[in-house]
Amino acid sequence: MLFDLRPKERLKDLFDREEEYEKLSKLVGSGRWVAILGKRMTGKTSLAKTFAKENGGIYVNLLGAGGIEGFARRLGAAGGFRLEEIGIDLKVIHLRWGKLAEELFEKFSDKIIVLDEVQDITSPHLLKLLKYVWDTYRVRIVFSGSYIGLMKRILEPSHTSPLYGREPAKLVLKTFTPELSKNFLLEGFKQYRMKAKLEEIEEAVEKLNGYVGWLTYYGNFRCVEKMNHQESLQQTIRRGVAIIKKELENFLKNRNRNLYVRVLRMAARGVRWSELKRELNVNSKVLRDVLRTLSDIMILNAENGYYQISDPIIREAVKKLSIR
Repeated sequence: MLFDLRPKERLKDLFDREEEYEKLSKLVGSGRWVAILGKRMTGKTSLAKTFAKENGGIYVNLLGAGGIEGFARRLGAAGGFRLEEIGIDLKVIHLRWGKLAEELFEKFSDKIIVLDEVQDITSPHLLKLLKYVWDTYRVRIVFSGSYIGLMKRILEPSHTSPLYGREPAKLVLKTFTPELSKNFLLEGFKQYRMKAKLEEIEEAVEKLNGYVGWLTYYGNFRCVEKMNHQESLQQTIRRGVAIIKKELENFLKNRNRNLYVRVLRMAARGVRWSELKRELNVNSKVLRDVLRTLSDIMILNAENGYYQISDPIIREAVKKLSIR
């Protein structure tokens, strides 16, 4: 069902992603490793899980996994292995998590492995592990996650990186066009044998701006929780703001919070480089680094020195961030 809030796992439940699915299939079939990228709520996890499921692969959710131990545990669990079955002494396993991961990859050498939320792995040892896997096995890997942290180091390896010359191909998911968003909602209502007024559909499309995740929340509130149009729209925005604010708070940890928040607030209404420089009174290099980071994680859209936030939910969430 299109309005199911859980990530999709079957190709027939993916709405208008046939082209992306086919491109992903061809890239993986050619032997390439691939990274699925895109803004939040564009369906990255749904595409990744569906691809794994449809091809008998292994989907590994690395959210909060941390170091190489967390990575190995998640990989083994997703593949259906208990640690005792791998044949490693549990008394000394804390010294050999990398070795355990290598042996798991060997066992999965004929599988497609989808690694989601890769940015949550904090251990640089994963880069060496991936190089070993690339050089040793014919494992096909699909990455997904935000373009920060380890994910960025995988996609943009320096000449000293173990993955230099081995970076994956990129598959970027775009937001829906207004027409596609409208068709998505109409098809979802049809699945529940419900009808919605055209003006309500059009308002939802305008307010949620092509983000399939937010459109799904709206449809779920309408068809599953039986709320009216305005209640559903308000609840979608309220729920989305809470989700995004929590993610932004985590992102801002160990960063120059006040500078990032001020940049986000100005970008929420649209701002030029010259205005940012004038208002923030900050070094150009520092400001460029902040803008590049926010662009990398696909919060900001940048064009000809003009910066804005296209996701309406993020714009609302930014208003809730405090300067300390």
